[in-house]
Amino acid sequence: MTGSRRWLAPLLIPRKRRQWTARLGALALIMLWMVPILWMITTAFKPDSEIFRLPLRWIPSHITLKHVQAVLQEWPFLRWMLNSVIVAGGATVLSLLLSIPAAFSFARLRWRGRNAVFIAFIATMMIPWQVNVVPLYFLMNRLKLLNTYAAVILPISAMPIGVFLLRQFFINVPGELEDAARLDGCGSVDVLMRIILPNSRPALVALGIYMFIFSWNEFFWSMIALQRPHLLTLPIGLKALQGAYDIDYGLLLAAAFLASLPVLFVFLLLRQRIIRGMALTAGIKG
Repeated sequence: MTGSRRWLAPLLIPRKRRQWTARLGALALIMLWMVPILWMITTAFKPDSEIFRLPLRWIPSHITLKHVQAVLQEWPFLRWMLNSVIVAGGATVLSLLLSIPAAFSFARLRWRGRNAVFIAFIATMMIPWQVNVVPLYFLMNRLKLLNTYAAVILPISAMPIGVFLLRQFFINVPGELEDAARLDGCGSVDVLMRIILPNSRPALVALGIYMFIFSWNEFFWSMIALQRPHLLTLPIGLKALQGAYDIDYGLLLAAAFLASLPVLFVFLLLRQRIIRGMALTAGIKG
């Protein structure tokens, strides 16, 4: 053993110990991340007298459905949820429909200025979403789309993240498959539909889930574009639950719990596809 390795030997951690250390660290992060979620769930079913009781009680002495019933009966919660489903579903579908042909053009077609246009397109990702609010408001007002679902769906669908992710994935589809398809007489549309998309399902699922969750949680622009009560989405509706001078935390956390159920259901239903898509898109190269 050389002198340098002799000095480093005590610092080298066995592989199994490193693995266990990484697992324990990941478990600690998961538990830390779960603390506010568990607190939200337990508080939604706590009596009012136990929400701020000291010492804090994680498990209520008895479960009450008063807060959940108040959310469903005294507030148009189901209407808010329907609006969120329409906005999130519409934005997700439209984003995929727009991103797929654009990403295919940047990844597989050859045309002059392609790389320069792509760089300029991706540069817009560095612009914060909030910076676009003022020009976006005037544009939607000019098009008479304010206080409509389209006012929220269209800007979200035009986000460049979808084109970027799919383009990076489309590049890694083996070129031999495309060459063989073109030799058989397939055009660009056939190559996209028969070769690229079937081999890119994990990326499409990952992008769809990302866009759905982003659209479901979008608050800032929706609060500006949607002013009519019957059009409010869940994030704006949750803000409406906060009183002017006080906050009913049991009511608010019960509504937050109900609002998180659809996203949790989607994740549990598609968790394997989500993980696979994230793993594959994490290894993409430009």
